[in-house]
Amino acid sequence: MLPTIGHAAIVVALALSLYATLAFGLGARRRDRSAVASGRHAMLAAFALAAAASVAMMASLLGHDFSIAYVARNNATTTPPFYSVISLWAALEGSILFWALLLTGWSGLVLHRYRNRHAELMPWVGVTLALVSAFFFAVMAWPGNPFERLTPVPAEGNGPNALLQNHPFMGLHPPLLYLGYTGLAVPFAFGVAALVTGRTQAEWLAIVRRWTVIPWIFLTAGIVAGAWWSYEVLGWGGYWAWDPVENAALMPWLAATAFIHSSMVAERRGGLRVFTMALVVFTFVLTLVGTFLTRSGVVASVHAFTASSIGPWFAVAILLALGGGLGLLLWRLPALADRRPPPLAVSRESAFLLNNVLFLGLTVVVLFGTMLPMVVEAATGERISVGAPYFNAINAPLFAALIFLMAIGPALPWGGTSWSTIRERFAGPALLAVALTLAGVLLGMRGIAQLGTLFLAVFVVGVLGDEVVRGARSRARTRGEPPPVAAWRLATRNRRRYGGYLVHAGICLMAISVAVSATGARQAAATLDVGESMTIGGYTLTLREVVVEPLPDDARVIETRAVVDYGGAQSGSLATAQRDYPSSTTPIATPGVRTFATEDLYVTLLQADANGGAASLQVFLNPLVAWIWVGGFVVVAGAVFAAWPERRRLAMAEVAAAGRRDAPASVPAEGASP
Repeated sequence: MLPTIGHAAIVVALALSLYATLAFGLGARRRDRSAVASGRHAMLAAFALAAAASVAMMASLLGHDFSIAYVARNNATTTPPFYSVISLWAALEGSILFWALLLTGWSGLVLHRYRNRHAELMPWVGVTLALVSAFFFAVMAWPGNPFERLTPVPAEGNGPNALLQNHPFMGLHPPLLYLGYTGLAVPFAFGVAALVTGRTQAEWLAIVRRWTVIPWIFLTAGIVAGAWWSYEVLGWGGYWAWDPVENAALMPWLAATAFIHSSMVAERRGGLRVFTMALVVFTFVLTLVGTFLTRSGVVASVHAFTASSIGPWFAVAILLALGGGLGLLLWRLPALADRRPPPLAVSRESAFLLNNVLFLGLTVVVLFGTMLPMVVEAATGERISVGAPYFNAINAPLFAALIFLMAIGPALPWGGTSWSTIRERFAGPALLAVALTLAGVLLGMRGIAQLGTLFLAVFVVGVLGDEVVRGARSRARTRGEPPPVAAWRLATRNRRRYGGYLVHAGICLMAISVAVSATGARQAAATLDVGESMTIGGYTLTLREVVVEPLPDDARVIETRAVVDYGGAQSGSLATAQRDYPSSTTPIATPGVRTFATEDLYVTLLQADANGGAASLQVFLNPLVAWIWVGGFVVVAGAVFAAWPERRRLAMAEVAAAGRRDAPASVPAEGASP
């Protein structure tokens, strides 16, 4: 019964999405508000049906209904309820269903929020979102049916991928990424609507920037959570491997970040409009590229799903989205072209332009390195590998230049400035950066990566801190407020600016942590009998015992656990393990990690002999890794602060809404602030 309900919900949602496309198109052509309302209601109904199909799948997973092929492949009677529920997004067909649920949720939210505003834009926004939703429902209706039946019905299922049930973070990392991916369809829809209607001025930018920042927050949190999951679960001692699917998440993040910066210039100064519009298109296309890489089976990765027949569908969707978006952009190119003289070399506009060129360069470098092995194999049949050395060698200087621009851009005025102003604003932070870099040398930091990143990060934070202090001091002097109150009120009345400063500070913290941990890590390996010891850095590790037993409250999983005592800079004990899951032919390593302020002690069990009481251990000393997660939290907090509506704007929106309610019904309500 549930499979029938779930599949029927998908088919009806597909029909409603196609109907919504026609209704929105008719409403746009005829300025028929009732047709637009009908399309909006159809999209809300499609969201309800996607939710019903998702509930049907989760109930089938919890009920272990192995008559459904997806459940049989990704669930077992021994799978705990939590991992049964999150198996919804653990494999191909279920992840597409979850994707459609989030996409229609974003669509319904946007269409409902602006139901009485932006009357020219919203029908075309609806057309675009409905078409994208229809595509995903069509994928589920044909090649990627999550409710495909299986006969004969097996008595037991395969269970989830062992890696995906080895840490509860699996319940957080993919949903955050999917919220980011699907949310980026909204700015794409507004960009298409602006190009179709010719309303390419500041109106659409004011809306689309916020609807880019919100999914950017989710995507950022998802990437950081994925790095944390990799570090805590995979047991290799690192957090980023330039894996193709990691890159698939990074590329739209880079493009969306470039758009957020470019939109500031387009909105404030009327420049970079072509660049800004192109970034909207490329960001959405890169989300489809990421989906293609993950779900087509063309890459080998711990993140990727098995080979499937949906790859050609996504390849066609990528070509259509790219071709359609660029076609509209070329059509409107004369209206978008900036006829003003180019900005001065030393100005905020120029800094943002260079910033975006670097972001685009990073995106191209990552895309090239990710796609090259697939292109070579398809063309010649040979397999090549593009690994971390390529990405690090090319991306490191580009990221360094971006960090430098994080200081320069916000501190430069619009239009241009004098050299005296440059000296005034940058001399102090530069001297502070030199002093702290010398202190870093005295504390043992070595190498261009560590010292160069420290200098740039301190310079950025110094410039941003000076900007905050200057503003707060000026407000305190003119308003008679205490400096802390003045700083807070200054920030809350310009959230975009000061939230951006906090984001930049968080990225600087992450940059220092990555540079130090990537170049300063130490490792050692040893095979120890019980009671034997090994040393690494200032630590002595002693194998206390080796235990083989079922996991607590989970008799299906056998854990081989090595307990290690350590002493030195810190002392205590930790346990590292290998877990044998019924669905896995090889044990899954579960590292033991002790996090301290300056470094992590990270121990992975490679092999164990429970009878002889011996264990082979791989031990890492990873400096400053914890500060990567702290920096990620600061970035997300700063972005949330920047995106939070200001009281003044909310009041203006309420006044505008009241004016629309009092206006005659025949007058379309549009043009309000977002």
